[in-house]
Amino acid sequence: MADERISDSDEIEAALHLDGDPEHIKTFYEDWARTYNLDTSDAEWIGPGITARLLQQHLPNTDARLLDAGCGTGFVGVELKALGYDYIDGFDLSAPMAQQAIESGAYREVLGDIDMMLASESYAEDSYDAVLSAGVFTLGHVPPEALQVLVQLTRPGGLLVVSTRSHYYDQTNYQQVVDDLVADGRIETIHSMMDAPYTEEKKGHYWVYRRLS
Repeated sequence: MADERISDSDEIEAALHLDGDPEHIKTFYEDWARTYNLDTSDAEWIGPGITARLLQQHLPNTDARLLDAGCGTGFVGVELKALGYDYIDGFDLSAPMAQQAIESGAYREVLGDIDMMLASESYAEDSYDAVLSAGVFTLGHVPPEALQVLVQLTRPGGLLVVSTRSHYYDQTNYQQVVDDLVADGRIETIHSMMDAPYTEEKKGHYWVYRRLS
């Protein structure tokens, strides 16, 4: 499976075979930041738009406080801004990627050098009406347990909107982590889209969870 070709793009292929080490990921995206937007546009990555519209469907209040977790260069923030949302914060592991997100003009605040697994050290618990994460739950990046961190940052009654590549869902314990959060009374699943468009060549899954406690 490690030798399986996932993407036609050499850059995206390399990203999908990272080893999960935050320092390796950080270095990789610092080097990729300059051409990231062009490379992902060539692959027709439509996940950010779907993620933003799912939020709008379930949380139409444009005054909501939003956090884009693993914001990259700001694709999700730009989509949210176009839908009328104004309170959008973001963070990313790569400072150069975060800087591009700042320059997009879509965000209120963006922090770089933030490891998602340690994000609760930089953000208060229960502080956002919704947390979104697109393109981060993919092989070689963050483990499914990062969901537990994002739930902490979402206020009770708030939403968590997440995309996963199909092969990530199939090859990790993502569903088990979700099932455990549900069994513990932390979240409920209120919407899912399975095998939906993700890029021009691959499918993905989209999830909307509500935090319960």
